[in-house]
Amino acid sequence: MGSSKSNRCFIRKRELVDTPEERVRQALLHKMVGELGFPKGLLSVERGIGGRRTDIVCYTKEMAPLLLVECKAGPLHAGALQQALGYNETVGAPFLCLANGEEVHTYWFEGTKRVSIPFLPCFKDLYAVFQRR
Repeated sequence: MGSSKSNRCFIRKRELVDTPEERVRQALLHKMVGELGFPKGLLSVERGIGGRRTDIVCYTKEMAPLLLVECKAGPLHAGALQQALGYNETVGAPFLCLANGEEVHTYWFEGTKRVSIPFLPCFKDLYAVFQRR
């Protein structure tokens, strides 16, 4: 048997194979819930949507998509953003986030211009912007 360990996802409530990408996903989920105020019940993890599998989708209290998160074990490159944009064609979240073990970038569009910041805002702030749209 290989040397992979398993860990437990506190959102999905099941054991997981310990991979580099899964470690990124779990660390970000803990930060989202523990530090940034994302409600556990509004997070969907590794769900199939429209034939694609998203890493994390956060919904609003009204169950509209708010944030799509793509987790990577390696560098955040243009291909990762293109993958997230492709997933978001189906999901329709106004905010996108790319994360690895060292970086987090959040993106959104203002008209046709893509804007980004080097962190993930708290749920309350993203939801407030969502409500104003």
